[in-house]
Amino acid sequence: MWKRIALIFLGISLWSLSASEILTLQSKDGFLLKGWLDLPSQGKAPYPLALMAHEYGSDHSMWKALAAQMRRRGYATLAVDLRGHGASDRRHGKKVRVKPGHFSADAKRIGFARIPDDLRAWMDRMETRKDIEIEEPVFFGSSLGGGAVIPLMLDYEPKAVVTLSPASPKNFNKKEVMESVEESNSPWLIVSSQRDFARKSAELYASKAQLPTLIVVPGQGHGSYTLPSAGGYIKAFLDRYLKR
Repeated sequence: MWKRIALIFLGISLWSLSASEILTLQSKDGFLLKGWLDLPSQGKAPYPLALMAHEYGSDHSMWKALAAQMRRRGYATLAVDLRGHGASDRRHGKKVRVKPGHFSADAKRIGFARIPDDLRAWMDRMETRKDIEIEEPVFFGSSLGGGAVIPLMLDYEPKAVVTLSPASPKNFNKKEVMESVEESNSPWLIVSSQRDFARKSAELYASKAQLPTLIVVPGQGHGSYTLPSAGGYIKAFLDRYLKR
């Protein structure tokens, strides 16, 4: 009996800690996409928005710590599962999921080039809400998600952008990506590591962007694996550009 009461209490406690609003969106090509929206505990609506796009083989939960930091800054956070990842693995009712280690095949099978359009659809969804302000958002992206947020920089002129090991423009519409890189005036922190396989892409973006900050941390970390070394730089960058 006591075990049952304890389990019920634990379930209530866990539920109370999970304040996310789970949202669903249908992509143009049939993917049922999922996103987790959390509002800050301080400030008043409408809240500014931080959109977070994870790396290949991961899901929205990789942003847990940074999302919490952003909410302490008064931002609403929308962390999404990219198509073929996490809970966004249904297309026309059938399961379609990435197979980590098969990036090229997954890119074609799942349609990674469409991810920027998925993210635009999420921004359109946020625009319909009275409690969210999409003017001057903040974009976070890692690897695949890092490349995918770049085309949105011209659409929304974010207040700041943070990308970890952003993916090559060849994975998307290259012309659109490079146009955004070269014409956006948004402050942009680009993180890579000394032996990151995506370092050339990070350096390319930094050489073409108007207001870049390139941080190369030690080691061979990629994407989220750079966070332990880059956390202080990210905080300093956000402190500088998100003063309200």
